[in-house]
Amino acid sequence: MTQIYTATAKRNPGRKGYVITFRHPLKMEGNKPGKKVFKGLGTEDEAVAKHLEARMNALLVRKDLHSVGSRADALRDGFEPAIVEIFYGDLDPSATSHRALRDRLLALPAMGPGHAVRTLILGNSGVGKTTLLRRLIGSDAARDRFPATSTNRTTTCEIEIVTGRADYAAAVTFLSRHQVQQEVIESLSNAVLKAIESAPDEIVMKDLLDDTDQRFRLKYVLGGWTPPSSKAAPTSSFAGAPKKGATSVGVENSSFLQEVLAAIRAIAADARNEVEPILGILNDLMDEDRNYALDEMQREGEGSEKFQDTVNAIIEGIEERFTRLYAGKFTKSSTGWPEAWTWAAKGSERDAFLKAVRWFCANNREEWGALLTPLVTGIRVAGPFRPEWVSEGESYEHVFVDTQGLDHEKPTTELSSEITSIFGQVQNILFVESGKDSLKSQSARKVMEAIAGAGYTASLTVALTHMDLVVGDDIPSDQDRKDKAFSGLRSLVTNEVSQNVSREAARQMAVQLQSSTFYLGYLDAKKYPDGWDEDDRAGFEESLGQDLRQLTEHLVIRANPQLLQPSIPQYSFESLGLAVREASVAFREVWEARLGYKRVEGISSAPWQSIKAMSRRYAEGWFDGYWLRPIDTLISQTRNVLSRFLEVPLHWLPEHKKMTDEERAAIIDRLKRLVNDELTAMSKTRLWKQPQTRWQGAYEPSGTGSTFVRKQRVHELFVTQVPVPQSISDRLAQAWVDEIKQVVERALTVLRVEANKTSTDA
Repeated sequence: MTQIYTATAKRNPGRKGYVITFRHPLKMEGNKPGKKVFKGLGTEDEAVAKHLEARMNALLVRKDLHSVGSRADALRDGFEPAIVEIFYGDLDPSATSHRALRDRLLALPAMGPGHAVRTLILGNSGVGKTTLLRRLIGSDAARDRFPATSTNRTTTCEIEIVTGRADYAAAVTFLSRHQVQQEVIESLSNAVLKAIESAPDEIVMKDLLDDTDQRFRLKYVLGGWTPPSSKAAPTSSFAGAPKKGATSVGVENSSFLQEVLAAIRAIAADARNEVEPILGILNDLMDEDRNYALDEMQREGEGSEKFQDTVNAIIEGIEERFTRLYAGKFTKSSTGWPEAWTWAAKGSERDAFLKAVRWFCANNREEWGALLTPLVTGIRVAGPFRPEWVSEGESYEHVFVDTQGLDHEKPTTELSSEITSIFGQVQNILFVESGKDSLKSQSARKVMEAIAGAGYTASLTVALTHMDLVVGDDIPSDQDRKDKAFSGLRSLVTNEVSQNVSREAARQMAVQLQSSTFYLGYLDAKKYPDGWDEDDRAGFEESLGQDLRQLTEHLVIRANPQLLQPSIPQYSFESLGLAVREASVAFREVWEARLGYKRVEGISSAPWQSIKAMSRRYAEGWFDGYWLRPIDTLISQTRNVLSRFLEVPLHWLPEHKKMTDEERAAIIDRLKRLVNDELTAMSKTRLWKQPQTRWQGAYEPSGTGSTFVRKQRVHELFVTQVPVPQSISDRLAQAWVDEIKQVVERALTVLRVEANKTSTDA
């Protein structure tokens, strides 16, 4: 007999909003259905909460509606949108398109000749890409402070800025309640684990408030945690010595955070008390036994009522921060959670407009506890932005898209598909790198490989910053500085792109960069030399303005490429299986190294906690840019081998048509782009949607040896979903090869249609 579950709406002591808890019949807990979930109801009214409780119980009885595809049926049968959202909302793991929501609220200008030029800005954290963006839109560092900058990771979402408008407008999108809840659960769980290990308060609270990838920083929303201190901190090599007898002034931590810390300590103590009598005293355990015990204690903590109540309290505290905004309008979900914020202002109201927008992207210490920065998925602003070096009345219509800093904290082996998905939505890709680093960073390699493999070389422009720091006895002149910085770029293309994509792709990129590399120094006015007087500053500002004008004019020219010739490359699909085999082997090598099955230079073995965290995300359909990204690995490796395959057609049709090498390369790049557009959806289906129940099986193991079992199940999943084609008959491998073949054939079909249209128009 199938179990019938019941729901309960409740409000925890001291809290305002009601939550509903129930065991979900479509979610697994271990090897059986009925995982306990808890969701905010978005109401403080008891009568409304009890009504929704009754309606959820009615839905729990309706077994005919217990499937992912029954959402529309439930709405048609009269179930409230809030109840439908709570029950079905996170069953379909497809992420909400926050970009599409911004498009509905504040559309971007059309892309094409005669319209604003779209430029994607990429770069590492700290290389000056957001400082460059400030220069390009005429944002004053002292007055506007927009977008926010820092030596730490600052840009944690897409920031889209539209210039050339008469008035200001903004559209800001947020993580869903489910996404925020998952982030809070993970942060709280990490903090509980530290408390289980008896870490001091500041370490416990750091894991809660300042996550390791520095994206979901709860300290911005809830406030920071300051450890007690009675004496001056020791001096450092970069700060002056403290005055004699000085003491540091402690900052009182909020009562809310003190309550959360007390709850974390209680959850940790209860978890140890439950597990230690079975597995032994934690401090006496070693190696795998200790890891197993910690895993069980963390699970015990996560499953407790105190843990759920603490999550609800934090979510309520986060939701309260939205009510503090004095301007704008919120678009909300059926449960009352803010999905987006919009505001419009006159062109004369710049200060008020930017002040309102800063709450979504600021990082100032004095504003911690009130900011919404970690909750934001994207910020789109439009207005009369223009730098001083653009004359009044002169056209300056651009769309600049700033992104999260690359290669932060954890080393990855590929560029995120979230980033590469933007390639086709812009006309320029502006890669910003520090000239003093000579492009030695891993992210520089990843960017160049992705651009070359996906066919976007013609869209690439490089801006080398920090040229003022490129110094040495062997660099006597400005031209020597440029040559020194460019040598690192040339080396990267010659060695990395040539080896990992193809020699032809590297050749094209080298030619492109000869005319598409710009050199910039002193972008941050605060770092001007102390010896400069006002005339020195004014002279440099004029010179820098000329350089930036040349850069933007270059972007405008690059946004309008020549039309492709009507010609189609022809391929031998008998050899495609070899390309697919190469991609599969490369994918397996990366992930066997990540899982610890083999050693590969440059690829570290992931800790068991990271494998568990990755499995959880794939099991629950929750993606937040975590550093372990097998989908992106598959996209990257497949893209690179297909790039090489597409570069060598058997012949061209029509055969009598004469074309230059550059014209052929442009057509091949267009074909690469069409193929790349399909790789993301294909890879997500193969490594996530099809095997999601297997991911659930990989995440769920507990008990002695669970970390080994989880690793083994993940490895088996990869072996099945990314088979290596062999000479013998293999149904799974043949299906994988056929899938890739269909992607290429569809791209060729689109290319033929475009070629026929071009020929007809001519």
